[in-house]
Amino acid sequence: MRRQLAAALALLAAAPAGAGTAVEATVEDLARAADAVVRGTVVRRESRVTPDGLRIYTFVDLRVDAAWKGSPPAAVTVRTPGGEVGRFGQRVDGAAAFADGEEVVVFLSRAGDVWQVAGLAQGKFAVVGSQARPDLAGLRRLPRAAPPGERVAGPMSLEELERRVRGAR
Repeated sequence: MRRQLAAALALLAAAPAGAGTAVEATVEDLARAADAVVRGTVVRRESRVTPDGLRIYTFVDLRVDAAWKGSPPAAVTVRTPGGEVGRFGQRVDGAAAFADGEEVVVFLSRAGDVWQVAGLAQGKFAVVGSQARPDLAGLRRLPRAAPPGERVAGPMSLEELERRVRGAR
């Protein structure tokens, strides 16, 4: 056990600057961890500084077009770390990023009055035509063997993503 822990710490220490680090997740892992999985459209984004002035969060309003898991309301607010307020910005490597008008599939966890993306950037897929693609550029994933029948979060057809989410146990 100590050797495994030492190896994991060595991998984390070797992570390149400018990249968040997470264990590679399967779609099924993300679905099991999420309180809701929705397909929707980004309606609005607003970044705010925390009262202590140390952090910036972006609040993303999503119109929910379909719920693949859970019973979320027709509109949800997703809080993500980082953003820009005036001349100041804060970037959190590995965090999911959203664009106005973007169609997405998001794995969500409840956080009080708002939702958070489960699994960092692995839990947010941009929908482009019939394809769903997570933006993993700012996330270094530590590889692991996927359980039989499960698929690591990555580009795939929207149809396959929905099937995997709905079938996750």
